[in-house]
Amino acid sequence: MSLWKAMTGYWSKGGSTGYDKVRIDGSTNSLQTIEYEHHEIHQGAMFSVHIDNTTANTNGHRTLVGFETPGNTKWLHMVFTASASSAAEVFLVEGVTIDDDEGTEIVALDRNRNTANTSTILSLQNPAVAGSVTWMLEAEIADATFSYVRILDHAQLVAGSGPKALGGTARATREWILDQGIKYAILVQNVGDSVNLHEIHLDWYEHTDVH
Repeated sequence: MSLWKAMTGYWSKGGSTGYDKVRIDGSTNSLQTIEYEHHEIHQGAMFSVHIDNTTANTNGHRTLVGFETPGNTKWLHMVFTASASSAAEVFLVEGVTIDDDEGTEIVALDRNRNTANTSTILSLQNPAVAGSVTWMLEAEIADATFSYVRILDHAQLVAGSGPKALGGTARATREWILDQGIKYAILVQNVGDSVNLHEIHLDWYEHTDVH
């Protein structure tokens, strides 16, 4: 197929007329495109969770957000950011084992507010709740016999420096494609005896691999 045919809408697969023409800006004659993840927002397939928690002035106190990925064909493409008002560190861990009686469920929000789609992500409760994650305070984490298999990422959080992205600086390098049917958690942990505001933000889209 030639570029001209694509731009004019001349070509269509199998004679179908259901394909849109490639859009050209009327002022600049430039080709108009958006990033794939932006497209996923438009499709109602991008979801978000945000939590904040103020800890006691105790070294090592933690805030946790955990979830299980679905065991079906959907892959979760996720980015994480975290911040703290005092010195802290953040961990992304995989293969979590945790007592399912602890914590609070938070519903994942569809970032296209005009749709009513539900994420396939699962909470850590038993039975798990689709479309929700679980977050825990220090006392709940301590009671939950929390453990994990491996640390995927770790970073120091410097107070006042803004959110820290795990994995890289741009979305293309920050994104984690998470394994199927596995429990994950992101933790922010105090470094020093200070009252600390922890903030954790998760963004992801859900995609069926074509291979």
